[in-house]
Amino acid sequence: MVKHIETRGSHRDIGAAHGHEAATEIQISLDNYAWLFKDFAGIDWRQARYTAEMFKAAVEHTSPELLDEMAGIAEAANVDPLDILVLNSRSEIALTHFQPAQSDGCSALAQRHPDTKEQWLAQNWDWKHEAGDTLILLSAAPDDKPAFHMVTEAGIIGKIGFNDQGVGVCLNALRSSICRPKLPIHVMLRRVLESDSVEHALDMIDDLGVASPAHFLIADGAGHAAGMEVSPMGDSATAPRSGNLFHTNHLIAKHLPPGLEDAPHEESFTRLARLKAISEGVSPSFESLRERLSDQQNAPDAICRSENPNMPESERMETLFTIIMNLSDKKARVSFGKPCDVSETVELGF
Repeated sequence: MVKHIETRGSHRDIGAAHGHEAATEIQISLDNYAWLFKDFAGIDWRQARYTAEMFKAAVEHTSPELLDEMAGIAEAANVDPLDILVLNSRSEIALTHFQPAQSDGCSALAQRHPDTKEQWLAQNWDWKHEAGDTLILLSAAPDDKPAFHMVTEAGIIGKIGFNDQGVGVCLNALRSSICRPKLPIHVMLRRVLESDSVEHALDMIDDLGVASPAHFLIADGAGHAAGMEVSPMGDSATAPRSGNLFHTNHLIAKHLPPGLEDAPHEESFTRLARLKAISEGVSPSFESLRERLSDQQNAPDAICRSENPNMPESERMETLFTIIMNLSDKKARVSFGKPCDVSETVELGF
């Protein structure tokens, strides 16, 4: 059973609760990324720590309270604070030093209901099988900031979820060799969860800057949504068409910052086309979104993804959790494992 950590107070308090209750999962995550960085990116833990140090000044300058939260995690879990920063910089370390021909994962969509005008946001999160043992639910109410529910890997302070202002965010990884000493993706995801609207989140991202390319699908309960392909060279926003936005793991914006490039796998394009096709004329609900995210056409590289035994181990991924959010009602359902196999869900709300 995935741990659900509920906490409130200062950032140090939240970090301490996170580190204490998820100490075992944090150690598993550290062990996993030690071999993953070596296998996936060709770098050892010493080099990973050196890379993470590049981002410390940016976090300290823009979000010192989040660095304090990481310190609280480290102290309570009895690990080095720099190792927690490594976990929070895992996208920059793994995805900007990638080996050729790696496969991708994650399928996300935002839909506004044509009749009720409710705003929905959902995704499958695909990654290495071993990461499933590190997943936690974190429900936190920081002093003087929005409370939030989030699914994350233990030790990582920002990922996928929504807050009590009705702002939600999903993540699609983008592989690129581009990286600069700005805010790591997962720290920026946490900052998005501190926003009170899509507009607020987009302005904040533009102001602070992200260290490496990724896609953030952001929506709010007022019915606004935007796809934000972020990068250290600038950001490209995509607006909904007929209330719908879809994204997988490649750049889709028509106007990109000069020099921004990615290295997607062909199946990212196939998943995107399939997600659009099965969503045509279908209104969002917990049931319809789950059904679409359970789609197995083109398996094993489907929307509901399974490991492909014919691929090298470093290229094998699977769907590890599914989150479906009704941001207008501030409610969500989360399931762990593949949605095409698992029926049990956890309900979250404000």
